[in-house]
Amino acid sequence: MSEGPKPLCAPGVYSSMLKNILLIFVCALSPYAMADNSAIQQLQRFLDNTQSLSAHFEQTLLNEYNELMQQSAGELRMQRPGKFRWDYTQPYEQNIVSNGRKIWMYDAELEQVSVRPYEQLESSPVNLLDNQQPLETLFSLQAMPSQDDQDWVKLTPRKADGDFQQMLVGLYKGNIKTMRLLDNFNQQTEIIFTDLSINPQFKADLFEFSAPQGADIMGDF
Repeated sequence: MSEGPKPLCAPGVYSSMLKNILLIFVCALSPYAMADNSAIQQLQRFLDNTQSLSAHFEQTLLNEYNELMQQSAGELRMQRPGKFRWDYTQPYEQNIVSNGRKIWMYDAELEQVSVRPYEQLESSPVNLLDNQQPLETLFSLQAMPSQDDQDWVKLTPRKADGDFQQMLVGLYKGNIKTMRLLDNFNQQTEIIFTDLSINPQFKADLFEFSAPQGADIMGDF
């Protein structure tokens, strides 16, 4: 079992997946076609209308055998363009902070800070929420049948060297509720959002990070 929460934007966690053109064609002809179009439109409308958000989240990681490897929880705050904080509080303290230029990843238990350029997020799950481009530019979209009171959209990165194979997004009443990501090792990360607030106001310094005294720093701080 992993010793700490798995960062959403950790390099190498995700990989690409071949597009299944036949499945998309069959889906387009199915009885779900009208609902499918609505699900994609809901997702695009949510992203178009969201300039900032805050939410609590619960995150689980399952291995390729569908066995639980990891559970974590915390708070997400995001503001376009490029600013976000994923503050993990369970089971260990970890912070992932971006000011739109740099990303800081701090592990309190290891007293370690990793720093890298924001541009490395181009095809990550975080970039879905921060994306200013039409979804079709970065992803192949396929709406899925409704399940668990949510409308679902599958997103497959158009770049073959993307960070993940595929992502499923569940929407409840037009807002993102669930994200499921399949990685290169057929492990699935699921993130469930609660207490979602759309377009809150944040203080500018929320998205800056100062390394705690004595912490080891890796990268260009």
